[in-house]
Amino acid sequence: MNNWVTKLQKYRARIKDHEGDIHAWASLDWDFVERQVADLDSWPKSKRGPLYGVPFGVKDIFDTVDLPTTYGSEIYKGTQPVSDAASVARLRAAGAIIMGKTVSTEFAYLKPTKTKNPIDFSRTPGGSSSGSAAAVADKMIPFALGSQTAASIIQPASYCGVIGFKPTWGLISTAGVKTLASSLDTVGVIAETVGCVSDVVTILTGAPDFLNNLEIFNPPNLAILFSPEWTSASTKSLIHFSKAVSLARASGANINEGKVPVLFENLASEQAQLMAYEATRDLAYERHVYFDQLSQPLRDLFFQGEGISAKEYLSINQNRAWALCSIEELFGDSDALLAPSTVDIAPKTEEGTGDPVMSRTWTLLGLPSITLPCGYSKNGLPFGLQIACRPRDDSKLLAIAQWFERIL
Repeated sequence: MNNWVTKLQKYRARIKDHEGDIHAWASLDWDFVERQVADLDSWPKSKRGPLYGVPFGVKDIFDTVDLPTTYGSEIYKGTQPVSDAASVARLRAAGAIIMGKTVSTEFAYLKPTKTKNPIDFSRTPGGSSSGSAAAVADKMIPFALGSQTAASIIQPASYCGVIGFKPTWGLISTAGVKTLASSLDTVGVIAETVGCVSDVVTILTGAPDFLNNLEIFNPPNLAILFSPEWTSASTKSLIHFSKAVSLARASGANINEGKVPVLFENLASEQAQLMAYEATRDLAYERHVYFDQLSQPLRDLFFQGEGISAKEYLSINQNRAWALCSIEELFGDSDALLAPSTVDIAPKTEEGTGDPVMSRTWTLLGLPSITLPCGYSKNGLPFGLQIACRPRDDSKLLAIAQWFERIL
């Protein structure tokens, strides 16, 4: 039996043994998996790339021609797209195997899902890429597709103790992905290792050798810039963040500390406003036709969006543009910025999916960012270290993340 088939069977057995507790999957079809295996067996060796035979999960806001796509909503239960999302199609063309659709929050917003945090079933895995993070963390699959509008990759990956990568806005196609806020939504990857992320992103972008030579950024120049959202971070979160920073310094990194420039101080709150405005626009059909069937958090988002004028929306976009024009003022001589990934460990399920505030500014600016585990609470719940680079410096970010992965 082929080695990749043996590995696939182990992942499948893991899902069967653990899915009853974790509930990471929105859709599973083992006959479909077997058809993919049979098809791959016929591929010539010359066609077999780095993801040949590798299983992955697809967040249930990505269209898939062979599996239903519900966008996390009962409204679309049983909906069968006629094509794959562009990112799914590229991975399948590279030989990767869809294991199933992973659970998403309703339209990738805040309504909690059935998915449990694999480390502590009483806690949320985060949102909105809930099932993707939980499935990777529980070793059901080596990687999964996710998306981020505020913190929907960084937060669940941090809560579940895995790697979460949100690339530069627009780097990976969103064709075939249900949008919540189109100028923010970004397709990304949740995986076991930074190397796995790099292999997947290479396929998704069509950019060979996506991970640069690590020696160029070894050790990196880093910056910590305190902003208003840092006041939300718990003492324990800041302690584990500081330990990671100390390790980086001890490993030769140059780290500067200071305050975020004034131009960037209020961008986190502006991201929330822009997201509400665009969600009210992008989900216009659901809002007008199915309003009574939507969750209260989503209805509240629409009420917020309705209260934002076109003039205010334009002003936010102008502020974002000015900030991007001044991005060198933010980064200075640094290769990357550091911050906690979340304000604390994963909250209890009844408390919701968690506060996304630590990622809002970087998401608004479309910066590439990544989270790595950097410590654990007494009960084994992970804290995350978040790293961000300038727009289009995704390969540099992955190189720095792999450097951190080594020292952490």
